[in-house]
Amino acid sequence: MLIGMAVAHTTGQGSGLDRGDPRISTFGLLHEAHRRLERAFDRSLLTQTTMGSSFFEVLLRIGRSPGFRLTMSDLACQLGVTSGGATRLIDRVVDAGLVERRSCPSDRRVQWVALTPMGEQKLDEGLMIHLDDLQRELIDRLDPDELAVLERALDKLRAPDVIC
Repeated sequence: MLIGMAVAHTTGQGSGLDRGDPRISTFGLLHEAHRRLERAFDRSLLTQTTMGSSFFEVLLRIGRSPGFRLTMSDLACQLGVTSGGATRLIDRVVDAGLVERRSCPSDRRVQWVALTPMGEQKLDEGLMIHLDDLQRELIDRLDPDELAVLERALDKLRAPDVIC
């Protein structure tokens, strides 16, 4: 997919719409960079741990959270998936023995998701690989000023207009 590349035909037939609009190119570059990094990280995790990036992302989100647990709704929000999508994903991670569901004693409607001891071990295993991947694929490719600008820009873009 070459969304970020310049297009030879920049207007639609009869529509007058500019298909070469720089906004499309900017988003295309962001999308392509994200997809390249995602594929590289997923391939590395699968090869070295047999754990895909979706499982790793769940473990990492929980492992970085206060009390090493998250509610299902917070996890869905952080992962950018629907509550149903989060439920299906967590079902698979529970079946793998990496997380467990826990009831909230003060509110029976709330379900916590917490790491199991095997999940803690798998997170640490994946984290060593992920940190190496981040260094090679992201940090080493940018100078410190570029990295600082990227971090500020991405922080602005990830801030939701509304809370999940």
